[in-house]
Amino acid sequence: MAASIFVTATDTGAGKSFVTAALTRALLAQGHDVAAIKPVSCGRAKNNLNEDVAILLEAQGMRAAQAGEINLYDFSDFSAPAFAAHSGKDGVELQHLAAWCERICNRHALTLIEGIGGLMVPLNAQMLVSDWLAKLPQAEVLLVVRARLGGINHALLTLEVLRKMQRFPRWIVVNAADAAGDAMLAQHCEAIAPRLEGKCRLLTLPYQSTQYDAALNPSASPLEPLLADLAWKL
Repeated sequence: MAASIFVTATDTGAGKSFVTAALTRALLAQGHDVAAIKPVSCGRAKNNLNEDVAILLEAQGMRAAQAGEINLYDFSDFSAPAFAAHSGKDGVELQHLAAWCERICNRHALTLIEGIGGLMVPLNAQMLVSDWLAKLPQAEVLLVVRARLGGINHALLTLEVLRKMQRFPRWIVVNAADAAGDAMLAQHCEAIAPRLEGKCRLLTLPYQSTQYDAALNPSASPLEPLLADLAWKL
């Protein structure tokens, strides 16, 4: 049966794309049938391509012209999808989004589905990212927590939502997206660890000069245990 991982985060800029790209690149290098998709994106760079979509395309050796293969909804504004869409007919339709994700997942042994922002980001006037996750009951959850001032609060609130959904994450990556976050990794883990459930694995990703460089070789980084878990599924 095809496996899928829903990659969500405590907020935007937490590092979802870099973690997703790192795992995808490494698994593909090992010869596994894996795909990474960014079904909903908001905000485009000067080349008219969303940065997160570009990162996942590069990780899979794909061209910009293939963006539609991994990205269904692409909004130009840097805003939540509910506000980036300029009219109802252009907004996210949840059933269509979930069905599209399922079709992609059925084509690969493992699909990494990168969400957008955090769980409470509105996709449209009625639905949140958490509703999208609820439509993908087979997907395991990977939560990326940004180590930052206020990050513990964001992490514990997110875990409470996932607990109520009965979708507690299988993996949590506490990511130091900047040098200031590096000094906060231990505090975040200390606060999160007592609240773990089941087989949840708690990992840290220390800050490096660029997170992009850190993602290039996950087998030599703290992401290796997560990579091993995913490879075992394949």
